[in-house]
Amino acid sequence: VVSMETVGDDAADPFFHGEQQEPRNDWAGEIGLAFLAESTFVITSLGRYVFAEKLIEDATVTLWAAESQEAVASVAVGPNSKMEASYAYTEVFPRVTIQAGKEYRLTQHCRGGMLDAWPNDRATDDLAAHSNIQFARFLGGFYNFHGGYPSFSEAQEGLRAGMVNFKMMPGIATFSLPLTTSVYELKQRIEEVTGFVPLQQKLTFNSRQLASGSDEEKSVDLSSAGVVDGSLLTLAVRAGSLVVTTSADCTARLWEVTGECARSLLGHEGAVLHAEFSSTGSSVVTTSEDKTARIWSVETGECTATLVGHTEAVVSATFAPSGARLLTASRDRTARVWSVDGFCLQVLSKHSGALTCASFSPDGSRCITASTDGDARLWHPESGDCLQTFRSHRGSVIQGEISFDGSCAITCAVDAEGVILWSTESGSLIRKLGHGKSIHSVVFSKDGLLVLAACADWTARIWRSEDYQCMLEMSHKSQVLHAKFAPDASLAVACCSDFTASIWSISTGERVQVLVGHNASLCASAFFPDGSCVVTTSDDCTARVWSADKGNCTLVLLGHQAKVLSAAVSP
Repeated sequence: VVSMETVGDDAADPFFHGEQQEPRNDWAGEIGLAFLAESTFVITSLGRYVFAEKLIEDATVTLWAAESQEAVASVAVGPNSKMEASYAYTEVFPRVTIQAGKEYRLTQHCRGGMLDAWPNDRATDDLAAHSNIQFARFLGGFYNFHGGYPSFSEAQEGLRAGMVNFKMMPGIATFSLPLTTSVYELKQRIEEVTGFVPLQQKLTFNSRQLASGSDEEKSVDLSSAGVVDGSLLTLAVRAGSLVVTTSADCTARLWEVTGECARSLLGHEGAVLHAEFSSTGSSVVTTSEDKTARIWSVETGECTATLVGHTEAVVSATFAPSGARLLTASRDRTARVWSVDGFCLQVLSKHSGALTCASFSPDGSRCITASTDGDARLWHPESGDCLQTFRSHRGSVIQGEISFDGSCAITCAVDAEGVILWSTESGSLIRKLGHGKSIHSVVFSKDGLLVLAACADWTARIWRSEDYQCMLEMSHKSQVLHAKFAPDASLAVACCSDFTASIWSISTGERVQVLVGHNASLCASAFFPDGSCVVTTSDDCTARVWSADKGNCTLVLLGHQAKVLSAAVSP
């Protein structure tokens, strides 16, 4: 059985809920109740009932294991405790894992005449409607007037249902595995259930970590770690996303949200230009001036495949939405479609100039390439057929992207044509946005409803794709090098040539944060999946993580020996 250890208890549920009616304060000692665990779960907080608006004084709430008659957790609950409904709670650290089939007792240390009365209500026939019976079953009141373990029973009376309380989260899974299973293999099974890759998992048994590092995890089996049939393991998840950075120092690095470098991805023989996570977050692809792309295991840091075939630098790579294919773009005038084990499936070779980027459509059925020859092209990745040629730019096309519904594409170039929207069905030009302006970058919002461009006139602009109207102009004090949406399109970040970045609110049109800290030109930026943070990279050899809400730098990622060229954040 694997249970979950969490950082906070906001998502936890209370056992009892509802109102109590019979206050009293004339007993002294450990007064409370007993319950039988019906499932395995984790207790995050202990609480007590509040008759008034808030508690007046602290009182200790203690959880006891009936089998050992020992206290397993004890906290003070009082005026400073968090109020939820009619209960005040104090979090328990470390979390307490409750085992199915075991009896526990929960008490409040009372004194005669205490200022906060406690309820002495009798359990009613509708108790099931006021408690989470799938987690535990109320057994009745227990007490000890002399203090210590509450061994005296009033179970037949059914008293004090809801006098004290706890909040809990369920266990995540029960696994039927032989004890010869390695710790790493168990983590792979847990990844199937939770989505957390092994690198983010910390498994403990009897308060001891099972193994540390992928090499040890692969060599240690469950039996040698002391695990037996029916054992309860606790899973702690390293919260937040992983960040990958690439550098001109020929390396890529994986970073945890603590700022610790979890893995150095070594093997490229030239500057590493670009990196991207797979949709599951378990793999990373990197591209390099050494004419190769490489696929890496996030968990081990090992290179699982080297994509060899391009004859010039590989400038970009991306996974198909399914994760089964990859697309690379190279200065050798070609793009290539690859299997994840490194076999080249198609060569897309109609451009007459170096490619600047390539990307899949959101459904993976088509892909788009952009080139210094002034064209963008639409392709079928399985057959390798060129479906459309988008030709209207008068300079190198530096970016191309297909909309969410696949009906149109956008491109921008080193010219004054602005952003051009194209029909993917006919290949015809639909509209020019910002005509007369040179554009440094362009991107659709995730839902395809908005278009964001970094313009050479020191302004970032947003257009609505439904009517092509410019809805927001975001002016800056220097060149806007590139701009990106947050995943929910509520914010946008614009990186500028004055070594700063700005975060804008799309709904209000206001600049909400200015990110100041880099001391050289910014190279790239990326939002975290929940939009809470932004990572930026710079020629100053660092990457920085910023709070999107407060604008402060929360982490400086140090270790690269040359400019940091790109960053990506795991899903």
